[in-house]
Amino acid sequence: MEHRANNEKNAPLKVSKLNLLVAIGVVAVLACVIAAFLFLTQPERSAANFCNVAKEQKPTLTSDVDYQKRLDSYKKLESVSPDDIRPDITTIRKGYEVIVQDPSKTLSAGFGMSGAEGRRTAYINSNCKDF
Repeated sequence: MEHRANNEKNAPLKVSKLNLLVAIGVVAVLACVIAAFLFLTQPERSAANFCNVAKEQKPTLTSDVDYQKRLDSYKKLESVSPDDIRPDITTIRKGYEVIVQDPSKTLSAGFGMSGAEGRRTAYINSNCKDF
């Protein structure tokens, strides 16, 4: 009788351990599915994709617009930038983040971005036909 009582006390513990293991397994599978989805849906970093996004964003990149809109355009451009231009696009994006956060830093951020903007223009001129 006492042996049966011990088994009954341990039974809920075994079930909860099993539930915990199942829950951990489900979470692990979901994490893998989400990671695979994020990896597979990343845009390809290539000159062709860079040029396509640059052309789509041209009105924002080449005209006098709100700094937030320009920042948004550079975020899109950065997501497809190939390795040879990505550091410059990142520099420009970070500069616009500074300007959006504190417009009084527009001049200093602009100086910090000027070299990167020149390299961006050269990259577009040599890689993006009909820009």
